[in-house]
Parts: sequence; C-alpha cells; structure tokens
Amino acid sequence: MNWKSRRAVIGLIAAVCAIVFIGGMAAAWHNRHHTICPDGKPPVAQRAGLLGQTEYRCHDGRVVTTAS
Repeated sequence: MNWKSRRAVIGLIAAVCAIVFIGGMAAAWHNRHHTICPDGKPPVAQRAGLLGQTEYRCHDGRVVTTAS
C-alpha cells in the first residue's frame, strides 16, 4: 500500500470506520434483550456507587448493582 496516496489512506480510514460501525451495530443487536431490571423495563434512577459500581433503581423498588 502506498502511504503517500491520499485516496488510499482515506479509503483505509473509511473502511476501518465502517467495520467499527458494523461491529457496534452487531453488538447492540446481540444484546437487545439484555436488561438491567428483571421486569425488562429500563431503570427509574441510577447513581454512582462505591469502587466504580453503578446502582440502578427498578420500578418495583429493587436496587441492582453492576460493575462499570
């Protein structure tokens, strides 16, 4: 590959961006049914816990802690 060719370098950057974008879409699609709260709804509130953990409050009053 000719690194002095502007067209080749920009094409390579565009290809890498497209691969990362498609990978992100695939990861989002794969995890679409993974929810924090057991009832499948999004959490009502969240706050930072100790040691980098995040605490989420669900609709039923449960507090779920995840490592960030």
